[in-house]
Amino acid sequence: MERDGGRKRTEKRKGELQPMPKHVEVVVIDDEHSVRSVLTEALAANGYLVYLADGTNAKEVLTAKQYDLIITDLRMSVMDGLQTLALAKEKSPEAKLIVITGYPSEETLQLCQELGVARYLVKPFSIREFRQIARNVLRSKNS
Repeated sequence: MERDGGRKRTEKRKGELQPMPKHVEVVVIDDEHSVRSVLTEALAANGYLVYLADGTNAKEVLTAKQYDLIITDLRMSVMDGLQTLALAKEKSPEAKLIVITGYPSEETLQLCQELGVARYLVKPFSIREFRQIARNVLRSKNS
């Protein structure tokens, strides 16, 4: 294994170096432990590295590193979902965003669209559907 400009590389064919695949890093932000747990299992099954936060520590978690995918609830204590989305865009501008909510409204849908949210999911939803949506959002170029 060699390092080239700080990136790990491996040999694929004789002398041909290919970049090592990067782990997809996802953060799930929700005040409900059960929701975080179920979503974490679903995302880990897709092979993603998952971080967790709630409304209390979302700011700390979002400022610690950049993520590929940020999933947040809208209604949380301390830091609500819209504040979370604004901070997420600032700290991880390339991240894809998914909002989950049990309280959908045209107003929050519009605000989420303005913030660049890729998907607005209304609870309850199936885990199978959620896993597929996460994969599709991560694969999309413009979300």
